[in-house]
Amino acid sequence: MRQQRIYRLVVALGLFAWGGWLLRGYVTDDTFIHLRYARNLLELGEFSFNPGQSTYGATSPLWIFGLVLFLKIGFTPLAAIWILGALSGLAVILLVDLILGRMTFPEHWKPIFLALIASDVWFLRWTFSGMETPLATLLLLVLLWPLFSGRDRGWGVTREKLWVRYLAWGVAAGLAGLTRPEFLLVAPLALPWLLWFEYYRAVGGSSNRYQSRPHGPLLAAIAGWIMVVGPWLVFANFAFGRITPGTASAKSAAISFTPVEWIDSIIRSLKQLAVVQGPLWGVAFFLVLLVLYKNRSIDKEEGDYTGPLKLGIPLLDKDEAFHPRQASEPGHAPTSIWSSVALMGIALTWTVVLLGGYAVKEVWIISRYVCPLTPVILLALAVFAEWLLSGKQVGGPGILLGRIAISSGVVVTLILNWGIMVTQVVPHARKFPEGLQECYVGFGQWLNENTAPDAVVAALDIGALGYVSERRVLDLMGLVSPEILSLGSETGFQEMVESGDWLKVNSLDALQGARPQVDARQPDGSAVNRPNFFVDRCEGPARWEGRTVHGVRFELLDTCTISGVGLREPQPWTIALYRLVWTDNLVNASEGG
Repeated sequence: MRQQRIYRLVVALGLFAWGGWLLRGYVTDDTFIHLRYARNLLELGEFSFNPGQSTYGATSPLWIFGLVLFLKIGFTPLAAIWILGALSGLAVILLVDLILGRMTFPEHWKPIFLALIASDVWFLRWTFSGMETPLATLLLLVLLWPLFSGRDRGWGVTREKLWVRYLAWGVAAGLAGLTRPEFLLVAPLALPWLLWFEYYRAVGGSSNRYQSRPHGPLLAAIAGWIMVVGPWLVFANFAFGRITPGTASAKSAAISFTPVEWIDSIIRSLKQLAVVQGPLWGVAFFLVLLVLYKNRSIDKEEGDYTGPLKLGIPLLDKDEAFHPRQASEPGHAPTSIWSSVALMGIALTWTVVLLGGYAVKEVWIISRYVCPLTPVILLALAVFAEWLLSGKQVGGPGILLGRIAISSGVVVTLILNWGIMVTQVVPHARKFPEGLQECYVGFGQWLNENTAPDAVVAALDIGALGYVSERRVLDLMGLVSPEILSLGSETGFQEMVESGDWLKVNSLDALQGARPQVDARQPDGSAVNRPNFFVDRCEGPARWEGRTVHGVRFELLDTCTISGVGLREPQPWTIALYRLVWTDNLVNASEGG
């Protein structure tokens, strides 16, 4: 391993370890949802949150399978979730380093790009939170690998057949879809760009492009994707009655057909995206314009030459351009200009589709939804920087402008990242787990010790509460409760909770005739128990104390305060535990302590 590579890895891994130290002990409530699914899969052999009721309430089946593996080995739940996240994040850094090693721009720039990825505040936050984000980031990077496979010099002239490579690519795309549900659609959208890229880097230029027939790699990629996704979709349809997770509905509204609402949603999303990677997009846009301008100038000088320009050697003659004699490492040919275009195309496609899909579904974007794209954008910057900094005749003002733009983007991004880390993320990572332990874990322990095993707890935040209490949960956001998901999708979740209509869901008398489409029965046909307890979250004083709604009296048992549930909701929240007293003659006997 060369000394320069050791240096950049030491810097990047040091930043990564430092971020992990700053975020030690950080965990989210959603992390416990993954853990409860993993525990039930391991102990009961079923994909469920509530035992005996298989539901698609987890966004990442692949992440849960990974947790099961570590739990089976013998790690504690929190250790398993931390190790899986850290290993995924480490793999991201190593893969990016491998990609950078195949680029030909100056060695002193490579540690900068790797350090940017390793110190990205959202990447660090979610890697050490126990969520699936680092694994999703890793799989997206794997899907870019054909753009950097410098050993290839054309179709059919590779270390392996192209159909073999794209069969593996299809498998990776399928795994990405099992990590984040939106990647079922988004990941395959990179394939047209990759096949276009393969066409333009065919041996000998335009005269040999007839060899670039995409049907073999295309069919292989589709087959690989189906091999992974197909069995899961069949299982999901059979076990859950749906092929997309409940989060897709619970965390979004009905499909909007109003352009004004789309624009408003996209603006909100762009604000979040700008915090994550705005300076990088600005630099990328500037470099695209500059590269296109310089490429046009070179084309004019070269006359009728239409072959793919080689980054770092743009003015070699035709034979040398197609059979380069130089490489960043032995046996690795420099990346072509077409990989730069394809990479930017993939980055833009993934971003536009994600933002557009979120806008149509009116999903409020949080940082972990978009941060897997950050390394993709940084690599796009890297390949354009390679062209600008290594081109023999780009020279003079072009190189200077490129260096100024990249340096500015790097400085601004680092300042933003560590500024957000120190002022927002680290304080949140300290306070939130304390509140989570006191409120949800504390209430969960009380419920575990003082209620009957068949008691039902209604709650807005179900992760730690359900995991620790080991009681059946009625999820008022609908993730793991199909009956609530149906009602909330119809009336709106906030309205449903505030009105108390969720109390009707498990009342068979209220459901008969009124809402026959709501399923209020277990898979075996027995009636679902009505909730005996309720854990609410609200701003200000406990809002249900002493109230009687739909024949149910709310008796306040305890309250506590949690400081913020996210960076955009830093205000204190009141967490209240109530006993529900049903005043009709159908009260369930399992009220417990």
